Amino acid sequence: MKKILIHGLLFSVLLGTAAAESGQNRWQMGLAFEPFFPQGEFHDVMDRIGWGGSMDLLYRIPDSALHIGAAFAYHIYGWQSRWEPLSWTIPDVWVKVSTANAVFSSHALLRLQPQVGPARPYIEGLIGLQHLTTDTRVYDDSDWEYKKIAGTNHIRSTVFSYGLGGGLMLSLYGRAPSAEKGPFAVLLDVGIRYIRGGSAYYMQPGDIELGGGGVTYYVNRSRTDMLMPRVGVAFAF
Repeated sequence: MKKILIHGLLFSVLLGTAAAESGQNRWQMGLAFEPFFPQGEFHDVMDRIGWGGSMDLLYRIPDSALHIGAAFAYHIYGWQSRWEPLSWTIPDVWVKVSTANAVFSSHALLRLQPQVGPARPYIEGLIGLQHLTTDTRVYDDSDWEYKKIAGTNHIRSTVFSYGLGGGLMLSLYGRAPSAEKGPFAVLLDVGIRYIRGGSAYYMQPGDIELGGGGVTYYVNRSRTDMLMPRVGVAFAF
């Protein structure tokens, strides 16, 4: 993995000399489907895949191949739902009880990527925070739509995180600049990121047990390293 990223960096730097050409895109926005696979001790505790996506917002430094911006991602790694009577005195009215285990992350993002050609490899670095949370919400299904009527947070933990990534963008559509409009491109984005997350407290599905009129909570603690392959679309303008 490290060798691939190093070679990608060298390739991007070499191609980046062409980025000073006039009429090139300054901004880039990307949306990607991005599952995560727990790594290391995170995997030892939680052998399951998280599902979600990410959004990147980037600005290219003029006359360079360097982009700066931010990356945001949201993943669900557990979801459980059940139906319960509203209370012992109102057993004929039922509500939906749902528990979600999720990770939200926000990172500052630096990316090296050439701005010319139908294929644009890139390498990037990320630094920021990961927020792990487990929440239970109660929904009323009146009027044919679920409405939240109550909820509680069981545990939340925010940790420092950083990582590396790389990938390749392939041009799907491009518009040359004109007197009326600037350049615009749509690109297919295929890549991968490895995030090194700090030690966090968190729950996973099955860590909340109901019984005997009470609740038992089981809390895990480990590093939160993740490997995230990603595929999406990017808009350069």
